[in-house]
Amino acid sequence: MTATPRLSVWSSRWVFCALVAAGVTAGCSRYHEDEWSRKWPPRHSAQGLVELDGQPLDGATVTFFTERADRGNEPFSAVGITDSAGRFVLKTFRPNDGAVAGTHIVMIEKSSYDDRTGRVTAHLPRRYARQETSGLTAEVTEQGPNDFTFRLESK
Repeated sequence: MTATPRLSVWSSRWVFCALVAAGVTAGCSRYHEDEWSRKWPPRHSAQGLVELDGQPLDGATVTFFTERADRGNEPFSAVGITDSAGRFVLKTFRPNDGAVAGTHIVMIEKSSYDDRTGRVTAHLPRRYARQETSGLTAEVTEQGPNDFTFRLESK
C-alpha cells in the first residue's frame, strides 16, 4: 500500500474548493437573460425624494403603477424605499433598473409593526397608500431625467 503525500492531497482539495467557489461566485453574481427576461419592457432610470411636512421621509415604500396599452394593458409596477435623506431609486425587475415609460399613479406608504401589541401603525395618511386617492402621479420618459419630488402633508 502506498501512502499519498499530505501536501498533494491538501493541494488538490484546495484547488477543487477554489474552482467550486469561483464557479458559484461567477454564477450567482450576474443576471442571466432567459426567455422570460427577454420579454420585459425597457426600463428607464427613475428616482426621487419624499418629504413629509417639509422633512425627508425615511423608510417609506414608494410604488409607481402604470398600465401599458401597447402590452395589452398589462400592469407594471416599480418600487423603491426611501433612505434617511428621503431619496429612493426605483426597481421593476432588478435592483435599480428603473420604471417603464408612461404615466404612473404613485402610492407612498410607511408603517411599523409593534411586537408587544401585534399592531401595525400607519405613519402617513391612508390616502397616499391607495391608487384611487393618492393624488400623486409621475411621467417616466425614455429621455429622462426621471427625478421626482413628492411633498406630503400629515394632515
